[in-house]
Amino acid sequence: MATLLYTIIGMTASASLNCAVRREISPCTCSPGLFANNIDVKCEQMESFGQVVNALQDRFTEDHNIWLTISHSQLLDLAALSFWEMNMNIKSLRINFDNLSQLPVSSFRNLPRLDLFSAADNLLEEIPPDMFEQMPNLGTLDLARSRIRYISGDTFRHLQNLRHLIMGNNQLQRVDTDALPKTIHSLQLSVNQLRSLNGSIRHLDELKLLLINENNLTTLDGELPLGSPNLIMITAQHNQLEQLPAELRFLKNLDNLCVPGNRLRSLDGLLARATHLTKLLAQDNQISELRRDEFLEAERLEELNLAGNWLAHLNGSLLNCKGLINANFSENRLQEFSLQEVAGLRKLRLLDLSHNRIEVLSGRMENMIDSGLIISELRLNNNRLRSLDGALMGLNNLRILNVAHNELQTITPNDLIGMEELERLDLSFNQLKTLEELSKTFLPSLETMNASYNQLTTMHKDFHGLPVLCVADLSKNMIRELSVDLVSNTRCSNHGVPNRLEIFLDENPVLCNESLPELINQMEFYHTRLNGVAHCIVPQQMPVETPIFIQPPIAMLQPLLKPQAPLVPSNVMIQPPSIVQILVPSTLVMPAAAIAPPPPPPPPSASATLAMTGPIAPILPAGVPLTLATVAPIPILYETSTSAPAPPPPPAFHPPIGPSGVVNAGVSLSTSGPSLPNSIPQTHLPDLPANVADDELDDEPGVSVLTIPQQQPYDELKYETAPAQEESHAHHSGTGSTGPSHTLHADNNDIGRSGVVDPNGGDPVDGTITPSTTTTTTMQTILEFKNLIHDGSSSSSAILVLPPEVLPLPLDKAQGLATEPEEDPPETQQDQNVELDGDLQ
Repeated sequence: MATLLYTIIGMTASASLNCAVRREISPCTCSPGLFANNIDVKCEQMESFGQVVNALQDRFTEDHNIWLTISHSQLLDLAALSFWEMNMNIKSLRINFDNLSQLPVSSFRNLPRLDLFSAADNLLEEIPPDMFEQMPNLGTLDLARSRIRYISGDTFRHLQNLRHLIMGNNQLQRVDTDALPKTIHSLQLSVNQLRSLNGSIRHLDELKLLLINENNLTTLDGELPLGSPNLIMITAQHNQLEQLPAELRFLKNLDNLCVPGNRLRSLDGLLARATHLTKLLAQDNQISELRRDEFLEAERLEELNLAGNWLAHLNGSLLNCKGLINANFSENRLQEFSLQEVAGLRKLRLLDLSHNRIEVLSGRMENMIDSGLIISELRLNNNRLRSLDGALMGLNNLRILNVAHNELQTITPNDLIGMEELERLDLSFNQLKTLEELSKTFLPSLETMNASYNQLTTMHKDFHGLPVLCVADLSKNMIRELSVDLVSNTRCSNHGVPNRLEIFLDENPVLCNESLPELINQMEFYHTRLNGVAHCIVPQQMPVETPIFIQPPIAMLQPLLKPQAPLVPSNVMIQPPSIVQILVPSTLVMPAAAIAPPPPPPPPSASATLAMTGPIAPILPAGVPLTLATVAPIPILYETSTSAPAPPPPPAFHPPIGPSGVVNAGVSLSTSGPSLPNSIPQTHLPDLPANVADDELDDEPGVSVLTIPQQQPYDELKYETAPAQEESHAHHSGTGSTGPSHTLHADNNDIGRSGVVDPNGGDPVDGTITPSTTTTTTMQTILEFKNLIHDGSSSSSAILVLPPEVLPLPLDKAQGLATEPEEDPPETQQDQNVELDGDLQ
């Protein structure tokens, strides 16, 4: 034995030495092969075939078996020379990626010992008939990834020892009946344009592997070798087969059948006696039923994939598949499933029933003395289950359970009882209102639980049955109460190593509670970390007199940014909670009595024209800055009460009225000069029509609308606005004359108003308020809004309706860092769109 070992080592060293001392073969390189006396020679990026011949000619003796590879080279002179002139024993020849469009026969003469020839990845369109005349011992031929369209009957007539033929990724449209040698063991014809095999493989009795996927085959009837004892694998996916060939019934040694992506409607019982079948892939077909004896003798079947079919039931077809390991029936039409369908399958590990229409689970296993089931993963997601009804009882080896995207309303202790090996549980996208029953079920191995997108409201002791839980996703629920008792009996443990429990609470109201900082500290004591982002509605008051932003963060965030000290001393650094609050202002409340009586109307001015129609009267006191008239208005509704009635419009001011009773004259407000007081127009609507939307105005009489502009203090605001409103035209009407015409421009942040008034100058008869297109703002981080104090003592209140805009702060400002005060707000779009059209007549 030692002598043989030394001999092999010596021969390998000899080959290595021969490569080491042969620098004259440059630019080619060589290295010792896997076997004795084998040398791998590679010539890449050669300028000509003559350069290859000159580098390798007479460099090796006949005792060495040369595996020659010439790739990515220019072989335009291939026909002028031959491989025989190199005077070496070539066992393997590969000429790949050389842009060859033809193979000169003269270049490949006198290669009697050649066993492998590859001309793949070239531009070949045909094979010369006498190409392989002087390659009698060729065993493997690779002509893949070219442009060959046809295999004639005399193409391979000289290859009497050919065992492996690779012709994939060509443009084959026809193969003659007698074109293939009878000695072929594996045939690769994938990714071509074949519509029929033309009987070309019927006589291949030694065929073992047949790969004909991604063609245009419509049938295989009469094509397969009849009763071949050697055929073990057929891959015919992505064709147009409507039925399986009848010859499958006689292929006793068939081991692997892959026919996905066809048009099969049934398996026709052809695999009932496939005693050696271990893998059946038939997904994405149209199979609507399985016979009860479909796999009668297929006891060795290990993998079965029938996903993407039309199955409505399994009909007990799996009971004889004792060796089944993976079973996939997803994306079918199953409406009911019984675990009795898989009873006795002792090797089954994965059962996929997802994306069906299952409403009922049945077939409990708890009364069976020996169910034999050791399923480790069960997928029931994307069905219509409303209850598990304890049907999973007995699956004691289950490690992964997915019941997401169902209609589950409750989880009972019987649903998960006995699952001591369960590690991952997915309950997301259901209708669960509580997880309290989990506290009554002991799941000692559960590490990850996903209960997001449910209707959970309180979490007190729900995790008491989960001692080693590490990740709990409770996002997108309605949790308002979260007790520290939830995690008092839970300590995350990864393979026996203590760790921290992560609870995700995105968009839950509990993240907006005032007691959240205290809860965070208590959770830290129990090795639990809260995570999440929540939009918190914070009441804010916005006075009319002072539109100034307060830079310090809202007090609600301060305890979060500076967490309190832990309950007990600890030498371990506490990581701050990953909680982000996006603060959104709620409806503002203002006393109506705080508004001063409206001043008299201003005289007409030609400085600026606002897009407003209807009875308009200024009502604000003279303390409001004039710059507010250039930003988007915010409507404020004032409800009339018994103690503070809404101020009536001044009787001395009447807007011009057209013949139809509609106000048709624009009212202009100047930004300079004594003619414009510091005020903002008001529309008084005593009676509103019934069709006014609830989100615009309350349907009660005596409601006034005050428009308060909203500042835009940050440059990073990004608005997505709709096109500006259509321009409105109004004309002044008078006795015997017609006033000039004015164009009223409506900015996309304005609110257009129109109303019908009494021709005699009384109160408006009808009116509508048309809000402009709502602008949206990109929320980037923690937001901060106005938190100003308004002084008012009247018992009557008013409701301020805020648009849904939110103003993002940079991250440093949101975290309360010292920053410089904001500069003057940037010029808004409305500043640029206001035009000066002339005086009102």
